[in-house]
Amino acid sequence: MRIWRLKLHARDWLTLGVIGLFLCISLAFVHSASYRSGPMGEGYYTASPLKQVQWIVLGACLFVAVMSVNYRHLLEHAYLLYLLGLGLLVYVLFFGVTSDVIHARRWIDLRVFRVQPSELMKILIVLVLARYLMYKESHRRFGGLVGPFALVVAPMLLIAKEPDLGTALVLLPTVFAMLFVAASRARHLLVILLLFAASLPVVWLNMRPYQRERVITHVSQDDPKRKEQYHLRQSKAAIGSGGLFGKGLGKGTHQRYSFIPAKTRNNDFIFAVICEEWGFAGANFVLGLYLLLLWLCVRTSEEVHHPAGRLIIVGVVAMFGTQVIVNTAMAAGQLPIVGLTLPLVSYGGSSLLSSLFGLALVVNVSVYRRIDLGRDDLDPDADARRAAAPMPEETFMRQS
Repeated sequence: MRIWRLKLHARDWLTLGVIGLFLCISLAFVHSASYRSGPMGEGYYTASPLKQVQWIVLGACLFVAVMSVNYRHLLEHAYLLYLLGLGLLVYVLFFGVTSDVIHARRWIDLRVFRVQPSELMKILIVLVLARYLMYKESHRRFGGLVGPFALVVAPMLLIAKEPDLGTALVLLPTVFAMLFVAASRARHLLVILLLFAASLPVVWLNMRPYQRERVITHVSQDDPKRKEQYHLRQSKAAIGSGGLFGKGLGKGTHQRYSFIPAKTRNNDFIFAVICEEWGFAGANFVLGLYLLLLWLCVRTSEEVHHPAGRLIIVGVVAMFGTQVIVNTAMAAGQLPIVGLTLPLVSYGGSSLLSSLFGLALVVNVSVYRRIDLGRDDLDPDADARRAAAPMPEETFMRQS
């Protein structure tokens, strides 16, 4: 279908407007965080803002491309796309580009730019889970949870091997949220959660030394001898120094004079830059925009009749919400540093493309939601329940 023939609803236009506002905020703070001070007091800006513009243009093209294809066609090829994503994760372990700082092999060098397959895999997992859970009833039994969790654990292990623990952990809230909305029993999910918690000692033993140091640093934040404390102390100092309205865009001293390290302040710690330069009011404005965006997505899901379409939105909301919570809490010292970007705001092409890909799917589901090709409920007991007490289709989320 031609993109200009799509009928966007008022909520879709508002969603696009919020996304556009986020991209403007991203450019503003990536530009601010790109300032480098010289040894003699002179300063200059790096090429990061220009690169971010290029990624935004590429992301806009991806957004339009995803919007031009009915999401049901993507669901038809979900398993193939999932296998392609797994193949890229395996490829990056053997032939990927290694970071000089943490010795992590996460990127594929395409000469023109680098891509991070783990970011793409987050969205592909949402697609494949939506396809798997569509019309299935096996996940209502405890044994039936093996299938969906197997689809998630396989890429999780590959991503953790890179290592990229932050991205790997984002997948867990996503699958739990999708299974809950798909009417899996809460007690079964609780047992699975306890099993994951019981495996934490094994995870600890297989973590890299720098990852363990980050966890220890979080626990012992008052110990000034630890090297990892520097990032955290400067981030918290920047957040606190912003006051109510901040120091002004581009005038933050902690980022401008490299107290917050240059390699992290435009991605993992960009929220600290926002707090310093826009203050408490600006930081809450940004968080409020995230709440508005997620609320718009949830409201859209309530009007979707197609089971897989609803699950796609739930997966994207869970993924976005988890990333925002972890990134902001990490910058404030409330969670260990795991290297997770702030969606739509942090510098980085793969993260931005992944975020826009997921949001394009949400708007796609909204646009095509009037076409109902199957039963409108994810609960296999809904037919009997509806026969006893008919309900409007629009009231469905999860039936207890």
